Amino acid sequence: FWRSQYSTKQRNNTINCTISQRHSSRCFLMATLSQIRDGLKTTVSNVSGLRCYDTVPDNAINFPVAIFIPTDIEFDLAMQRGTDLYTFDLLVAVQRADSRTAQDKLDAFITGSGSSSIRQVIFNNRTLGLSDTDARVVNVSNYAADVNLNGIDGVGANMTIEVYTKGSS
Repeated sequence: FWRSQYSTKQRNNTINCTISQRHSSRCFLMATLSQIRDGLKTTVSNVSGLRCYDTVPDNAINFPVAIFIPTDIEFDLAMQRGTDLYTFDLLVAVQRADSRTAQDKLDAFITGSGSSSIRQVIFNNRTLGLSDTDARVVNVSNYAADVNLNGIDGVGANMTIEVYTKGSS
């Protein structure tokens, strides 16, 4: 992610590129909020059995669910808009048939590693399929047994995800 940068002109637009992209003729603009949401959804959709939403759905939520909610955008993390930081809350919830089974299922999604770990899948795909992007899961908070989505009781927790991307001036 942290590589030497230079600018080039293409079709009257200034586009920032890495040195490696210069030689492959692949130059991209910074990632937008929509592209980051899509990248998060696509990446986390690799967790088997988890339904992912990159926006808060109006209705018809099916468990287990992961909903990405942007909470903060910092545009001046590095000088001259060199880096932007997007922070997301990820609500992860499972249906509560019985407390133990629901918590065991939720634990598999929010733990640090393993085949169902959201943190592990993001760690293994830190770019989210985007140029000059680096994502990481920071923490888990608000573990609760009283989540209610569309009138259905569940068990849930929030995960904080930070996404660093190249800024633009």
